[in-house]
Amino acid sequence: MILKLHTWAGLATFVNLMIYGLVGIAAAFEPPPDAPAKAPIVRELPFTIAPNATDREVAERVVDRLGLSLATPVQNFAIQRDEARNLVLDFRHANGRHRVTFPDASHLRVEITRAPLDRYLSSLHVASAAFHPGDWRMQAWSWYNEFAMWCLILMIVSGSWLWLSRRARHRWALASLAAGAGIFTLMYWWTRLA
Repeated sequence: MILKLHTWAGLATFVNLMIYGLVGIAAAFEPPPDAPAKAPIVRELPFTIAPNATDREVAERVVDRLGLSLATPVQNFAIQRDEARNLVLDFRHANGRHRVTFPDASHLRVEITRAPLDRYLSSLHVASAAFHPGDWRMQAWSWYNEFAMWCLILMIVSGSWLWLSRRARHRWALASLAAGAGIFTLMYWWTRLA
C-alpha cells in the first residue's frame, strides 16, 4: 500500500519536478543583467480615456482592450506615473510584458516584450495556491503546483518509510531522516511565510 502511494505521489509531481529542474538549469545559464535586451514590438491603438476615470479603471479597460487575461487582476504596482505625471501601465505576466503609455488623448502605445521559454517556465515555477490570477489557466496551474508540492512531501515521507522499514538495523538512518525532514519542513514553511 505505501509503495503504491509512493509511486502515485511521484507520478503526480513528475511534471512539477521537471519544470523545477528546467528552471534551475536555465537560471545557471541566465545572461548577466547588463546584457542587451531584445527590442520590444511597438503598437499604437485608438483609445480614449474617460474624463473622470481613475487610473485603475483605465488600467482595467486597457487589459480588456488588449486581452491580457494573464495580467489580471490588475496589481497596484502595474499602475504608475512617470516624471511628467503621465500614466504608465506596466503589465508583467507569464507571456512577457506589455508596457502601455498614452502619447495623446486618443491613442495608447504598447511595447510588447515576449517572454522566452525559460521565463515562462519560471512564472509557472512560482505559482501556488496563494497566487490568485484572474486567468483560469494560471489558476488551474497554481492549484496543480500546490497539489504537486504536497505530493512531493508525501513521496518523501513514504519513500523514507520504505527505506527505513527495509533497513531497521541501521539506527543512524532514523536520525538522518529526522534531521532531513526537519530541515525540509523549516525551509518549506519559511518560504510559505516569506
